[in-house]
Amino acid sequence: MKKWISHIKQFIKDHLHEIFHHDHVFVVVLAWVIAGFWAILFVNFTIFDPVSRALSEFKMTDIYFTIQRMGNSVKWSNDIVLIDITEQTARGDIAHTLEQLAACEPKTVMMDIIYEKEGDDMIGNGELIMAIDQLPQPILSCKLIASSEEQGKFVNVLKSFFEPFGDYTWAYSNVLKSNGPNGTLRDYTICQKVDSTTYYSLAYLAACKYMDKEPTAEKNNKRAILYSNVEFPIVKYDEIMENKALIKGKLAMVGTITEEADMHFTPVGKMPGMKTVAYAAETYIDHHEISSMSSLVSWILTIFVCLIAAYAGYLTRKHSPRFFIYWNKLVYLVISVVFAWIGFICFVKHDYDISLLLPLLGVAFIERARIHYMWFIDYCTIHPQWKRLYAFASKSLYFKPPKK
Repeated sequence: MKKWISHIKQFIKDHLHEIFHHDHVFVVVLAWVIAGFWAILFVNFTIFDPVSRALSEFKMTDIYFTIQRMGNSVKWSNDIVLIDITEQTARGDIAHTLEQLAACEPKTVMMDIIYEKEGDDMIGNGELIMAIDQLPQPILSCKLIASSEEQGKFVNVLKSFFEPFGDYTWAYSNVLKSNGPNGTLRDYTICQKVDSTTYYSLAYLAACKYMDKEPTAEKNNKRAILYSNVEFPIVKYDEIMENKALIKGKLAMVGTITEEADMHFTPVGKMPGMKTVAYAAETYIDHHEISSMSSLVSWILTIFVCLIAAYAGYLTRKHSPRFFIYWNKLVYLVISVVFAWIGFICFVKHDYDISLLLPLLGVAFIERARIHYMWFIDYCTIHPQWKRLYAFASKSLYFKPPKK
């Protein structure tokens, strides 16, 4: 190790002028000018809409989740179990399922279903209410209704018909998607206000009840959902008593698993709503909060990575002028993989999200920018009458004195 460090120090000392040469800065700046040009095209021309949407939907965390799920690395949750009542419609039958669930002694029960209308089954309604009363720390789903005049402001709450019949704990099931209702579900919120009343989300309140933690409006209201390699045991309504040991002491979530109307797009594919709630709750239980890199640090990292790529590309051109076009692709790939791996380790091990989209995007345009910059240097070289530009070009690493 000491020998390698010594070689690196000597290399930096011998090539200090090349490493910190202004050429690399100009190449990086030009790369971002080119990237900005394409960004303007994507935003302003409808022909690029599919590409623009794809880029806006992409996040490095999507790759991290995919890596975590590769191979046989899946592990089962020790905290959450899902109770599937997709095939049950009669409220009396659901009440019987809840009675069996209560007998299994889960620590907390969350119901991801709303009974908006009372209906005609009065007996079933009564049985359902009595069954809910038997559940330990039940958390019931509601939906926040937004104002049509002012988006983002909630003005009302839709709850189940039996709200007046007891002192129930309600939590909202509203989801937070990127790019509209058909976007990807990546985040959840802690709480929302309706007038002066604070309502908590299903995932957050369920996690708090399970952890014996008092819910509160936390500083960072928007949280990332980790779709990691954790899977949740799914118990069907007619298999509850057989899985008593699996359910006891756990956070049991009751809802639908295969209902198409409740499916959401996530970074790891289409997923039922209750399962996304489970991932959000699991995220809070095991990780609490994911820290993200600030915009300033992200730009500093972008400049640093791009400068490394610019210098590395220069070295391949210098030492392999005939085959640099192939070596450059390999060098840029290695740089991208190394930084992506560092980002993955920070995310998985330390709950820290390094913003790598901009640095890797910059690396992708470095070689194109270098070609334009070298053309500019050559153009200035053949016009010595432009004294200032010629003097600038003569100090470049790419300067080739004109033949006499």
